[in-house]
Amino acid sequence: MSKKFTDQEKVYIRQRLIEEGKKLFETFGLMKTSIGELTKSVGIAQGSFYNFFMSKEELYYEIIEQEEEKVQNELTEVLINKTLTKDRFAQFLHLGIKSLDKNPILSQLYDERVMQQLSRKVPVEKLALNADKDLSFFAPFITDWQEIGVMKKIDPEVIVSMIRSLILLSLQRKYIGEANFEETMTQFIQMMADGLVIEEASTYD
Repeated sequence: MSKKFTDQEKVYIRQRLIEEGKKLFETFGLMKTSIGELTKSVGIAQGSFYNFFMSKEELYYEIIEQEEEKVQNELTEVLINKTLTKDRFAQFLHLGIKSLDKNPILSQLYDERVMQQLSRKVPVEKLALNADKDLSFFAPFITDWQEIGVMKKIDPEVIVSMIRSLILLSLQRKYIGEANFEETMTQFIQMMADGLVIEEASTYD
């Protein structure tokens, strides 16, 4: 029987699992990290893990969401209080993909086995919430741009779906091929920028 924890202990242990899980997943990846290693790193019994997460995949996914939030904060710096141009929007999309590449957790999503494992183990409603979070992040920018006439008036949800699709495409590096990957992504990004941004900015920011 797993130990009963106080509410304060639960908050502390859950946070420790996230912190130590991030270290283990960065080093060994999702597939090679066991629940036993996760619980040992925070000093709880293996069975106690399920008081906090349904599976190691759910813990991993929570870490992914936190890393995505950090990336979104970085991306905000490219856009906030700046006039939208095609070049700036393309820069924003490029930065999003490069952030995926350089992040030791997010870059593991290039491994299709990881994606398959997450789709099997993480509840569907939790996966759906991720799309809602992306919409909440991007929609205010898109709405503002549309109101001032620098972005085509397409449903913001569709534009967010286009951006998510671009990120998903970037995960197909193996199938696109290393030789053509960078140029393929550059062309897609430029087509999106040209198709969505309808007015170049003035000379001021």
